[in-house]
Amino acid sequence: MKSTNQPILYPRKFLWRIPVIAVVFVALAAGVAGFLLTPKALAGKSTKGALAPGIITKAPVKTFTEHVAKINASPEFFAALAKQPDPGPTINLNLLRYRPRGDSSRYDLYGAAAGKSIVGVGGDIILHGEAITDVPKIFEMSDEWDGVAYAMYPRRAAYLQLQRDTSYQGAIPDRVAGTFERMLYVLSDGDAIYDATGSITNFHKTNTRVAFSEGNVVVSEFLRFKKPNGRKEYEKFAAAFAPMLKKKGGEVVLSVRAEMPIVSEEYWDHFVAFRFPSMKAMKDLYQSGEFQQVNAHRIAGLEATLAVLSKPEKMPPRPKN
Repeated sequence: MKSTNQPILYPRKFLWRIPVIAVVFVALAAGVAGFLLTPKALAGKSTKGALAPGIITKAPVKTFTEHVAKINASPEFFAALAKQPDPGPTINLNLLRYRPRGDSSRYDLYGAAAGKSIVGVGGDIILHGEAITDVPKIFEMSDEWDGVAYAMYPRRAAYLQLQRDTSYQGAIPDRVAGTFERMLYVLSDGDAIYDATGSITNFHKTNTRVAFSEGNVVVSEFLRFKKPNGRKEYEKFAAAFAPMLKKKGGEVVLSVRAEMPIVSEEYWDHFVAFRFPSMKAMKDLYQSGEFQQVNAHRIAGLEATLAVLSKPEKMPPRPKN
């Protein structure tokens, strides 16, 4: 969504309450017996006129409270997450729009503390990148985001545990002050379309991150398929696109389920990540006649897509607990 970047006051005396309220609801949710909710079931659990857990309004923000709702997960989301099955590792995919736009200095204060706390619960940031927003519109890359981060957790329970970490709680005011808006979505292994070089489980088991090389770029893309046969149509595109990508020296990093929104304006079905050795390789492929021939299947299969091109940063060694 498009929002006017108007300044919002940040009363720090109120900010400390945000993580505390979330933790209280997490604790209550964890102790409530109930059936397991699927992401589709979550959509049906919203009351009439209310948004489902994790879905936020598209309306522009006018107050500090509305701004916080665009940044932080709601107590209702944590209650729903606590009832989810917890079979294995997940990634929380972050798209970030900084405040002020393009300036991550305040958010980085949060990131430094949060990174250590994430490692403390057994997780890791396996990719952090600066969004590239000046590519021509023909490439269909969003220009609304400044940063991308893949935060991996060994279990959903680890993400809930993170909310109780005092160092993490203390950093949340910097996240709120340094972020104009974000999108946060849970990804999990399953329903793969591409034969990706990695999986969330594999990244966790091997204690590795998304491969980095100088000049490489990554396309992080959410997909929503047309009903009822959009996925099958997209799969025709994927079967032809994968060898083209490999021929250009690229790879499919992930092809996973977009499981449930944490902070998002809409639902998605699938997530893919493509890594290219260079910007030139990406542009050459997307502008090729070969790509344009098969892209008709992609267009026919998708109801919507959100793609962000980023330049991954070379990650420092994992911080010690």
